[in-house]
Amino acid sequence: MSEDIKISIIIVNYNVRDFIIHALQSMQRALISISHEIFVVDNASVDGSGELIRRHFPQVILIENEKNLGFAAANNVALKRARGEYILLINPDTIVQEDTFTSLLEFMENTPDAGAATCKIINPDGTFSLDCRHSIPTPMTAFWKLIGFSRLFPRSKTFGRYNLTFLDINKTYTVDAISGSFMLIRRQTFTQVGFLDEDFFMYCEDIDYCYRINKKGWKIYYVPESSIIHYKGESTKKKKLDYVINFNRSLYIFYKKHFQQRYFTAIRWLILLGVFLRGIFIYIKNFLNANFVVITDLIILNLVIFLTLVIRYEIKSAFAFTSFFNLYIVINVLATFLFLGAAFFFDLYGRYKFSLIQIFKTNAVTFLIIAALTFFLKQFAFSRIVVIISAFFSTLFMVLWRTIFRKYGHTIIPTTLSKSIFQKPTLVVGTDHDTLLFIKKLKNHVQVGYELVGLATLNSSDVGKKINGVDVVCSIDKLHEYIRLEKITQVIFSTHNISYETIIQTMSRMDNTRVTFKIAPENLEVIIGKSMVERLTDYPLLDIDYAIGKPFNRFTKRMVDLIISTLILLPTLPVWAFNLLLDPKHKLKIRIWGDKGQEVTLIQNKAKPFAGFLNQLLLIIYIFLGKISFVGAPFRNVSQPQPDYFYKPGLTGLVQINQDKIYQSEENEVYDLFYIKNQSFWLDLEIIIKTFLTVSKKNK
Repeated sequence: MSEDIKISIIIVNYNVRDFIIHALQSMQRALISISHEIFVVDNASVDGSGELIRRHFPQVILIENEKNLGFAAANNVALKRARGEYILLINPDTIVQEDTFTSLLEFMENTPDAGAATCKIINPDGTFSLDCRHSIPTPMTAFWKLIGFSRLFPRSKTFGRYNLTFLDINKTYTVDAISGSFMLIRRQTFTQVGFLDEDFFMYCEDIDYCYRINKKGWKIYYVPESSIIHYKGESTKKKKLDYVINFNRSLYIFYKKHFQQRYFTAIRWLILLGVFLRGIFIYIKNFLNANFVVITDLIILNLVIFLTLVIRYEIKSAFAFTSFFNLYIVINVLATFLFLGAAFFFDLYGRYKFSLIQIFKTNAVTFLIIAALTFFLKQFAFSRIVVIISAFFSTLFMVLWRTIFRKYGHTIIPTTLSKSIFQKPTLVVGTDHDTLLFIKKLKNHVQVGYELVGLATLNSSDVGKKINGVDVVCSIDKLHEYIRLEKITQVIFSTHNISYETIIQTMSRMDNTRVTFKIAPENLEVIIGKSMVERLTDYPLLDIDYAIGKPFNRFTKRMVDLIISTLILLPTLPVWAFNLLLDPKHKLKIRIWGDKGQEVTLIQNKAKPFAGFLNQLLLIIYIFLGKISFVGAPFRNVSQPQPDYFYKPGLTGLVQINQDKIYQSEENEVYDLFYIKNQSFWLDLEIIIKTFLTVSKKNK
């Protein structure tokens, strides 16, 4: 330990770039008269946090992990290097007062039995953060919190014990535990207690550490002399269900580690029940928010069919009601599955939730099939007038509610639900002059419902900057991860100097079919694939489709692979099973690039005479498992450069059947690009037929 360093500050960062910048700025003011060192451990963020910290805070010791290690493990990385007399664990989404460190350090100096301490923590709305000091969650204490009694009876010393809600928040006193969002630890205490327990990936590692501090005879203090603001969970709030699962899982790990031997098994089951019920509640709430549109449509569909049948048939006896109910259930199940199948085909609940044309198409297909069944199958021979009336009114009401909600939805439904349905979190790719003109139009055209999250840049050094007040949030090579993290539903390419190869290459890396891609082109004559024009007054947006990413195309392609591979593998089971059991020394591992840029290992047999037909059967197994396809990209060895376009490798493909026409490796991209844009069952079938014809011709 160096005598020069009074305090070592450790911050674990995960994709909260704006928050950590503000946190470091506030700490700079509070540390002016204190010798210190600051560690930022970045858990593989993709939002440009590292670049920004290096640029604006060169004195900070930045440790960048290659993957998300979790809170405990990331803190331990810095704890191994910390040299201060005191160590502070603090969250990145906090803002400290100018006197926070001086007042807390003075308290620790004057209180020799204090092993750790925290200050008063305030929520962004000015309210007191209950979690900043609390009791150790014994099974009963945790149970009262899980079932909500701590909220119902906050002044009770029994029910309010977890968050100590019966104590004065403006007085200093000892507590069992404090929050890891601000935990000041004495060096001697850390030496005795050791590192954080890495069994806790996130949550409860601070409770566990406080429990261990208490066991070593040290005291923990709540000191409200100074305050900080904590924005609480900004790096995880987007996954509420994940939070509930991870938090309660960690709570259970803590219980198992420290209390399992003290309590009956029944108590453990009570805790598990509380965890399960709370998780179910959050899951249902999130599910309803995410699937509001499809649930509304299904209610309309089934209600219309039910009322139409009630009006059509007179129910005068219990027998008649039973017959009616049986008929209704059959039609209900049939109509629901047909409707969902048609909706999937037309991507109704992906890109086109509020498309009136897609609703017409979906209902037309659904009721045409039902009508056909009434003609050809006796068990479905109910009144055709029911089909006609149901088709008319279900379409009418589905169109009607969409029309009303498109116009008034922002004001007649709750904010969170309204935002999830109507606001499209949008990322714009580009940072040039054309982009800025487009953003100006986008902001002025409020009714489109785009929520501009920020800009993606071609130049990673721009990440962290602001361009005309808009944040540059990520580079294009990290777009896929940023879209997943921020739940982006729309990407608009708006730069005149980005190549269409780059656009398609970027799109082909996405495996999220809910993302809509658009382009605001400089020249309307240049359009990729099918397009739908949406205008922001005089600024057109072209909707870009790449066929290989469509849900229906992906589904049919996978089904074809499964069906054909099964038909081949079943009759040849003894042959390929024997091949799999061969001695390992006769096996050869081939490593190729997969459809997401990952490594795929194929095992083949190098022992003669098994090198031909049997190896083909092994490849069929990999098709059945979904690692490769019958039609796809060429097998590119991982020792070769990583391919630009990611789609599943195949036994044959557009590139493979055109090898005699390709003279330069760059020409592969032309065929890759064409296949990505135009992939369909019929194109795959054509490629397979051409492959057979080519092979037959060569054999002759």
